[in-house]
Order: sequence, then structure tokens, then C-alpha cells
Amino acid sequence: MITKRGKRAAIEMSMSTIIIIVLAVSFLILGLILLRNIFGNATQSMDTIDDKLKNQLSSLFADEEQQIFIKPDDGQLSIRAGTTNFGFVIGARTRNGVDVAKRSDLQYRLIIDATSPNNCVKKLTEAKVKAWFVGSKIATGEADLTYNSITDYKADQGFVRVQVDLPSGTPLCTQRVFYDFIDKTDPTASLPIGGGSFNIEVLRKSLI
Repeated sequence: MITKRGKRAAIEMSMSTIIIIVLAVSFLILGLILLRNIFGNATQSMDTIDDKLKNQLSSLFADEEQQIFIKPDDGQLSIRAGTTNFGFVIGARTRNGVDVAKRSDLQYRLIIDATSPNNCVKKLTEAKVKAWFVGSKIATGEADLTYNSITDYKADQGFVRVQVDLPSGTPLCTQRVFYDFIDKTDPTASLPIGGGSFNIEVLRKSLI
């Protein structure tokens, strides 16, 4: 036989359970909204960077002698393991000031440096490091003429946003990558118009 006190205790327990469920659902919804805003803002920020680069392409070259550029300027890229759609920008202008008429007029090449001490290739494999670069074909060395076309251009200048995806669980390491550009508007030029390098520093995956 259920007493009045038992009924009251059961009702109080049911109310407590309902309150806990409501609070849990509320926190879950708030968490999902927060994550959506974080990733949405990140994508929007990268789109804004691309738009600014398109509008200010001519100002990225410091002087008349400069043929290539990279953003960020120091070429130091610190990326957390598990990060996707990380982007940086490289660009160039034609050797003789000829306007770029199509994306294949300016092409870039990426080469993984396998010789530096304590680099990511030694901890992983060259194939796994190459897989970080989404949408870019990677050359095997200086003799490999594997080039990629730029994506945006204006007058005699062009650039491309290079995308990097680091898988979760990537070990802490630093990888140097060489890049250079070739000018297809100059049929007599067989050598790159300029080149440089950048470093990818792999950081620990964020817990948030």
C-alpha cells in the first residue's frame, strides 16, 4: 500500500528527473549553437581574408623587384593536430609584367623537405605529410615538374590559398616545405621566377 508520504516522494523524484532532463537538453542545445558559431566564424574569417587579398593583391608586393609572396610573411604556420581547412596564401607575378589571362599562366610547386632533422617526414612518412595538402599536387623533388595552377589573378599578379588538414593524432614535429612559381606567359623561361619555404609546426590537439 502506497502511503501519502510515498506518493509525495515519488512525485518529487519525478519532478527532479524532469528538471535534470530539461537542463541537460538545454546545455546540449547551447553547446551545439556555440560550436556552430565557432566554426561559422572561422569559415567567415577565412572567406574575408580571401576577399581582402583579392581586392589588395597589388599591394602585397613590397617593391618592383619582388616576384613572389607568402602570407603570413614569416612563413611560420602553427597548426593544431585535428585542424581542417587551415589556409595560407602564396602568390607571384609574371616575369615581364604580362597580364595573367588564365589560371594556368602562373603555376606553383610544393616540395616536402625530407632532409631537415626532427622533421615530420621522419616521424611519419612522406606520403602522409603530402596528404596534409588538400587540393595541391606535391612534387617529389627539384627535378619533378609537378605544378598547380593559381586560383585568383589580377593584372600581372595571382595567388592561391593552400589548404592544410592535419589528422587527429599527428605527432608534435616541424616540417619545412619549399615552394616556387613558374611563369607560363614566358615560353622561353624554363626556371622558376622565384621560390621560398614555409614551416608547419604541429601543436597538440585542443581539448575544446
